[in-house]
This record gives sequence, structure tokens and C-alpha cells, in this order.
Amino acid sequence: MKKFLALIVILLAILLALLNFVLPGTVAQILEEQIVNATAAQEVDVILSSNPNAKVALGEIEKVHATASAATLGEMNFKNLTLDGEKVSLNITELLIPSKNLTASERMHKILKHADQIELRGTVTEDELRNFIAAKESKLEAPTVKVYPDEVKASARTKFLGRNVDLDVAGIFTVSNGDVLFHMTRLDSNAILRRVNLDVLMGDVKILDSSILPLGLRFDAVEMRDGEVIVTAVRR
Repeated sequence: MKKFLALIVILLAILLALLNFVLPGTVAQILEEQIVNATAAQEVDVILSSNPNAKVALGEIEKVHATASAATLGEMNFKNLTLDGEKVSLNITELLIPSKNLTASERMHKILKHADQIELRGTVTEDELRNFIAAKESKLEAPTVKVYPDEVKASARTKFLGRNVDLDVAGIFTVSNGDVLFHMTRLDSNAILRRVNLDVLMGDVKILDSSILPLGLRFDAVEMRDGEVIVTAVRR
């Protein structure tokens, strides 16, 4: 009987160790892999915390903090992405034994059962904006982008009626209906394009669509800083 009780105590100690130390680390590692699959990030770090820590192994997480460097959402490259969540409930079965034939986004939706709050922040640099413009508008040559706290300036060269045209654009980034837009406030060009009604070209250009976001997130705010743009998305 004593040997049996001793064995039970050892098994309980092993189980407790698994719940407190091994499985939480496994959960974090699997989540890191999912973020890499969804964003092609070069480096990902996930920190999960609950009290007691064993709750993480059961999918009940009080706080989650994840960072991803050199990540991609849709067609936009981000310098980094940061995700913070509170009172997050995960489907541990789906996490450990994934369903077949699901995309990375579909699986993330299935893994997340509930969250009181989730916020995603992304940083986009001038170089990444310039590359985005060059990829989207092949007719624009040598685009440049400069970001300031109160204004974004961009320039490029294009062809119009067989002639080279220099374009200089100024504007701001805004959020509307969950999407990030570029609102043009000024468009200057050399003489040849002044024959055209430039007001026709003035308008809002969608830069980031909320459809690229996982977990039901929608863009909520955008901030311009020297050399970069910070976008924030929340789950409603």
C-alpha cells in the first residue's frame, strides 16, 4: 500500500510539473508557429501568463503578449507586429491536434474561443511603404515616401501622353470603416499634367483592408511618426 501511495504521489507530481512548466511552454511554442505561418515573420515570441500557470495548459490565459518582426499581412510588410490579449480562452484540442484542410487564418479562428480584449499594433516604415507603392503601381517609376507626424509626402515619375510626368503628393493616413486610407491633400505636377483636372485624381486610396487581419480584428487607429506609421487594430 505504501508503495502504491508513493507511486500516486510521484504521478501527481509529474502531472503538476507538466501542467505548470511543460505544457504552457508547448502552447506558447505552437502559437509561435501559427503566427509564423500566418505572417511569414522572421522572429516570433509569445508570452502567456495565468495564475496559477497550470491554467495555460487548459487554454485559460489571463494575459498574452506576442511580438513578430519582419511580418507580412496581405501585401504589406511590417517592421514589427505586437499583439496583446486579456482573458483569452483557447481550444487546446484544436491547438494540439489540428483539423485538416484549414488555412492558417481559419485555424486561428478555430483555436480562439473567447477573448475579453485583443489589440494588434503594427509598424510600417517609409521603405516598406515605398515598396508597397512600387508593387501596386507598376507605372510609377522611382517612388519615394517621407513620413512626418502631420503629413506624408510621396513623389514618383510616370508616363502621360508619351511624356514623363513628375508627381508630388501630400496627405495623411486615416481609418474609415475598419480600413486604413491615404487621404490626399495636395497633388502637384509639372506643366504637362496641369491640362488635366487634378481634382478628379484627388481622393482616398485604400492602403490596408481589414480583411487581411486575423481573429476578427479591424483597424481602429493610425499614427504618423517621423519615418514610420503605426496602425492599431482591435477586436470588436
